[in-house]
Amino acid sequence: MTAKTLLVGTDGTESSRAALRWAVKRAAAIGAEVSLAHVVDDEWSTIGARMLEELDDDARRLLEREAEYAGSIATEVVIHTELLHGSVMQELIAASEKAAMIVVGTHKTGFINGKVFGSRSLSLAAAAHTPVAIIPQGSPRDGRGVVVGVDDSAAGRLAIRFAAREAERTQELLTLIRAFTVLELPTAHDEVQRELIQHGEARTSAALSDAAALAGLAAPTVKVKTRSVRRAAAEALVDAAGAAALLVIGSSRGEDPDKTMVGSVSHDVLINLTSPTIIVHAGDPQ
Repeated sequence: MTAKTLLVGTDGTESSRAALRWAVKRAAAIGAEVSLAHVVDDEWSTIGARMLEELDDDARRLLEREAEYAGSIATEVVIHTELLHGSVMQELIAASEKAAMIVVGTHKTGFINGKVFGSRSLSLAAAAHTPVAIIPQGSPRDGRGVVVGVDDSAAGRLAIRFAAREAERTQELLTLIRAFTVLELPTAHDEVQRELIQHGEARTSAALSDAAALAGLAAPTVKVKTRSVRRAAAEALVDAAGAAALLVIGSSRGEDPDKTMVGSVSHDVLINLTSPTIIVHAGDPQ
């Protein structure tokens, strides 16, 4: 595996094929290679030698089929295969260290408090050593534009730079979203409430101006649109991404290098995927 390889977790399901199609098309566009990884789950080492051999044979046949399918999408892309053993997420996290990006699919989509995105994949999004692309099985094929959330974290700034370069590469409009909420005080006078809203709007406007400047430095020719939204950040991002080609979000790891959960906004976005979504972390290679 090289530093320009897109690592795709595959199990032969339609959701993993959605991820495979997305990855191969991206690899063709940027001149990267694709590595198909299938993990034989032997986390507890309870599988006997004979059964493991049979599982390995099935896994190799699956990888051959998926590699053939990948080659039919873009013949110019170099396709590799990897057969791994152990805990699925732990193996993919370890393998991500040598890849430019890890790509996985999911059939889990819905609304907040709806269908839940798998906890193992949330761990992957948090702990991978490189950006993670999660591709919903039923994502719209004709989405347009790149959407990115704006916050004050190092991961958020990295997400803006990443999204700007992606929008410039694909010649898509970049939309910067900054959400804010105002605490409704039941005993507050209308004037006090208006002042709170105006303060929130002023801070949001300043943050969007800074984000637009950062995007312009990262991608000088990118076209930028800014949006201030008075609602919960996750809801704003999910709605904005519904018709987009790509959503980019930053997720801070905090001080703990072994952190295995994403932040609350990223969590709520990921259980409500409506379009291909890339999670970047502070410290990810650029």
